[in-house]
Amino acid sequence: MKTVRLSYLDTVPEDRKIVAIYRNTPLLEDFERRAQEAQPLPDSVNYYTTPLVFPKPGADRPYLISSIVLSADGKMAFQDNPVGPLIAKCNALDPDGGACDFWCLNLLRAYADGLLIGANTLNRESAYINHCMDRELVAQRKKVLQKPDQPCQVVVSLDGTDIPFSHDTFSVDPAERLKVMIATSPEGGAFVQSHSPHVHRLLGPFTTKEEILKADLPDLHGGFSEIPVLMTGAGAEPDMQLMLYALRKMGMELVSAESPTYCSALLDAGYLDEYFVTYSMVYSGGTISPGAAFPKSWKSHPHSRLVSVGLHRQNFLFTRQCIQYCAVVPYIDY
Repeated sequence: MKTVRLSYLDTVPEDRKIVAIYRNTPLLEDFERRAQEAQPLPDSVNYYTTPLVFPKPGADRPYLISSIVLSADGKMAFQDNPVGPLIAKCNALDPDGGACDFWCLNLLRAYADGLLIGANTLNRESAYINHCMDRELVAQRKKVLQKPDQPCQVVVSLDGTDIPFSHDTFSVDPAERLKVMIATSPEGGAFVQSHSPHVHRLLGPFTTKEEILKADLPDLHGGFSEIPVLMTGAGAEPDMQLMLYALRKMGMELVSAESPTYCSALLDAGYLDEYFVTYSMVYSGGTISPGAAFPKSWKSHPHSRLVSVGLHRQNFLFTRQCIQYCAVVPYIDY
């Protein structure tokens, strides 16, 4: 069986400084208070719009964030090549801005305990492993945050049938200490057990929080000798709430959703706490947009409060947004 090594950036863009053009001071002060004296990574102080700290989560789920880059007209991919990073990379007026957006993604990975990875994402990019690729950020993560080398990869799937078990994520050299697990339904767990060539440890299926509390869950700060398969819900339908509860009980405080589809599902369920949205000033047209599968009513929909806005040259906007739910628009008869 093959083994692969993680890749790291040898250089970072020199022109990565994001100029802050707006800071929501009351909200940032509230974040700092709720972060319970957590320290920001030095590079977030030096290069991002604000020193990054995140509120401590409650007992039932991790604090959930996500990052995405959109075109000026709100699309997350080009119609003729639906690879998301191209929206940033194809900004010919500011090539360094695209590299800066990728650095910001790695900054969030440096803070995260877990990354939610969609099986479709693995299928689209067979050799790309979602991990913090900036060596300096990895060093700061370990020294300042006292966290393991890398966040845990959590591959999410409804029934397991879309998981590419040959993906490099499942074949990382154990010396890299990259933890990988799968979160799926009971049917998904059965499919993984019968079709995956890897060694797995089945957890669940769980249908209540009490069952999770009684379970012997893997230690996030220890090693995984087998790939855990977390099963929640019934049939081919995982229970998102229980899955997040289990991740919290494994010790995950901050989790980043790197699947656009799963991020939209979290937003639809009212679980996403913050959205880091970068706008690359290109126009892509087409129909590929986040949340297309989760339309909202004009009468009731999530809102966001801008935490900070940064500018790179004249071609990239970097926003940090705090999501607010249950905001209902008064009915207006048009």
